[in-house]
Parts: sequence; structure tokens; C-alpha cells
Amino acid sequence: MSKKYNISVISKSCGVLPHTLRAWESRYSVFNPERDEKGKRIYSESDLHKANLLASLVGAGHTISSLATYTIKELKSLSSDIQKFSTNSHEQNDHQISSKLLKHLELYEIEKVTNELQYLRQSSSTKNFILRTILPIMREVGIMVSNGKYSVTQEHIMSTIVRDQLSQITLQNIDGKLNHVAIATPDGNLHELSIIIANILCRSYKVTTRYLGASHPATCLAEAINILKTPIIILGSVTSDSWDYKKSIVPYLDEMDRSLALKVTVILGGGFDMNFPAFKKIEKVIVMPTFEEFDKYLENLL
Repeated sequence: MSKKYNISVISKSCGVLPHTLRAWESRYSVFNPERDEKGKRIYSESDLHKANLLASLVGAGHTISSLATYTIKELKSLSSDIQKFSTNSHEQNDHQISSKLLKHLELYEIEKVTNELQYLRQSSSTKNFILRTILPIMREVGIMVSNGKYSVTQEHIMSTIVRDQLSQITLQNIDGKLNHVAIATPDGNLHELSIIIANILCRSYKVTTRYLGASHPATCLAEAINILKTPIIILGSVTSDSWDYKKSIVPYLDEMDRSLALKVTVILGGGFDMNFPAFKKIEKVIVMPTFEEFDKYLENLL
């Protein structure tokens, strides 16, 4: 049997108030719901899908009167065209922003880089600022350094400015539905910028974090986890000159595992799949090569 929904479910799904949905029905015959024994509207899965498409298109500037006669197939096609245009516009704008920041950095115009990033931080959502500004520009700078076009000093300048902007994002811990997580890096891994970003992304999804900082000996981190009772540990594991993921991560996890008193899941940010041994307390090791994948992981937890 196909699923049936009342108007409250439809309203919450598409973000349109019930009285507006009823107006769409009475004025434009957008829906033709069934009625239960009490006369209340009962909607189909097709109605649910249609309501979400209509809400999205109205939000993009279309009028409900202009959409009333469209089939679901036609609504999907129109929605797809809008999304493609929006994506292309965003990509073009993001490219322009990156080019401007890179040019300022090339000329050591530190104040201009700072001001531009500050404006973008204040005018964007937290997620967009990180995923569409900070991560792309840091990757571009890294490529420029590896190609010899920028110096290590320019990379450090950008990292310092980025760290300062991230420090001004204040997202408080909220007692959400998700388990608390601890965020740290292994002993010798000083790459703290990545776990600062992970901490902000977690809190943007109302995941309560225990930010522990960088470079923890395995036994010390395990002791902290035992006391804090955090069932999920996010470890920044990006390889650097002073820390090698391939050589170090399994011995580190093994040592930590021996000191843990509770079952945990370990998320390795920036790592890659390996033949991890069977641990006693570490029930699962999840590899997150990119922040984009980590963002999707957090979104799917909700």
C-alpha cells in the first residue's frame, strides 16, 4: 500500500503553512486529496513530492498560479533547470572570489585578504563560508606552493588569516540528539586547522563537541575519552613533514585501543583506507578523505 499523509506532514516537509496549502487547493486545484471518515485531507506520496517541488519553485520566484497546471514531470524539469543555473552562478562567483584572494596574496596585500575573508564570513552561512570559500582557497594556495608559484611564507600568511577568521565563528554547544564527539590529532600531528574546521562543522549541525586540540599521546587521549565518555572520536590525520599517516596511524590506534575503557567509533579526517586490525574497544574506523564527505556524513546523521 502507498503511504498516506495528513496536511501537517505535508506542511512540515515543504515548509508551507497548512492554510496556504488549502488555498493552493481551493484556488488553483493544485491538489485533489482524499478525505478520511472525519473529512480531513489525506495526501498521497505524489502529493508530497509535488508540494516540495512547488514550494521550491515558488521560493525561486515563480507564482503558484503559473505552476498550477504543471505535471510533476514538468515541475521536476523546471526545478532542474533552476538548480543548474544556480550551481553555475555559484561556481562562477566562487571562482571570482578565489581569483581575487589569490591575487591579493600574490602581492602580499595582507589587509585586503583579511578584509575580503571577513566580509565573506559575515555575509555567508557558516557552512558556505567553510565549504565554498575556506577549503577551496586553501587547496588553491597549496597547489600554488607545490608548483613554486607561491612561497611557504604566503601559505602561512593565508593560514594565519583563515585561522583568525575561524576563531571569530562562535557556535555554542547545544544539547542535540546526536552523541557527543571528541576532536583531536595524534601525537606529533600539529595540523590543527583541519580539526578547527571539523569542530565548526559539527557544531553547525548541533553536534556537541569536546575540542581537545592537537598532538595527543595515545594513552593520554584514551584517558580523556574514558572520563568524558565520548563514543565518537574525530582524529585529524593529514600527513605532514612531521607526521606520516601510513606509518603512524595503526600503531597509534592500537596503543589508544589498549587504554580505552569504553566502545568507540574513530573518524579519520583526511585519511585513506588501510587494512586496520580488529581492535577491542574501537568498534569502527570510518575514513573521511574530504570535508565534503564529512559534511554529508553529518547531514545524514540528522
